[in-house]
Amino acid sequence: MDWHDKTEVKKGDIGEDIVKNILEKKGYIVYKPITNGAHKIDYFAHSGREKRIMCCEVKTKRRMAMYARTGFNISSYEQYLEIYKKHNIDTFIFFVDDFEKCIYGQWLSVLGEGIIINRYSKVIVWELSTMKKIIELTNDQVSEINKFTKEVYDYSSVVKHFEPKQQQQ
Repeated sequence: MDWHDKTEVKKGDIGEDIVKNILEKKGYIVYKPITNGAHKIDYFAHSGREKRIMCCEVKTKRRMAMYARTGFNISSYEQYLEIYKKHNIDTFIFFVDDFEKCIYGQWLSVLGEGIIINRYSKVIVWELSTMKKIIELTNDQVSEINKFTKEVYDYSSVVKHFEPKQQQQ
């Protein structure tokens, strides 16, 4: 099976494209890996205005259903931390969340150590209160992501952490 034929990769590609477009609109130049397959980060972004290079990692996934937290595998966290320590380049983690219907995130250096859960698969999570909301997703973006969402948790009674902006009347 080709890398881009995997359901989770298709879903991730949607989130990466959304974030890439946001960064480019803000004046960043985005550099992506050209090798198919797993890679340490999704892309680098350079801002000529700010004279800054940053690593960007996009996680296209819902927040946890039982807790107001989100996270990812600790092995990924260790890779981002290695880049930060060896090269002094911070990673901004973008979460593209079709349940919250927005993109939120934070700098790795601000997130810190987090909470390690599930001693077998080693997942690291952070409270949603440590994240900053970046932008709301459109209904079309949410629908596109939902095509590849295989959710096993019941979100029907989960309260959204990031409230949408109120519509002007």
